[in-house]
Amino acid sequence: MVYAIAVLLGLFSGWVNQKVDDALLTALCVLASTMMLGVWKSRQPWRWVLLVWVGVPMVLAYYHFIVKWPHDRGQVYGAFIQLLAASAGGFGGHFMRQMIDHVFLKRED
Repeated sequence: MVYAIAVLLGLFSGWVNQKVDDALLTALCVLASTMMLGVWKSRQPWRWVLLVWVGVPMVLAYYHFIVKWPHDRGQVYGAFIQLLAASAGGFGGHFMRQMIDHVFLKRED
C-alpha cells in the first residue's frame, strides 16, 4: 500500500511539473513527499527516492509522446534534476525519524 502511495505522490509531482511548469514547486512537492515517506517508513529510504522521483519523468514522457506537447531541453533536464530534491527529502526524512526515535522516544536503560 505504501508503494502505491509513493507512486501516486510521484505522479502528482509530475502533474504539478507539467501544469505549473515551475521546477522549484515541483522540487518542493518531491521533497515533501519523499520526506513524509522517509519519516513514515525509514528503512531503506532510497526506495522512496526512486518511486517518487520516477513519476516526474514518466508524466513528462506521457505528455510528450501521448498528448504531443513539446518540451524544451530545460524541462527535460529539470525533470531529471528532481532526483536531487528527492534524495534530500528521502534521506532527510530517514534521519529525522532516527532523531525522533533517539531523542524524543528515549527508552529507559
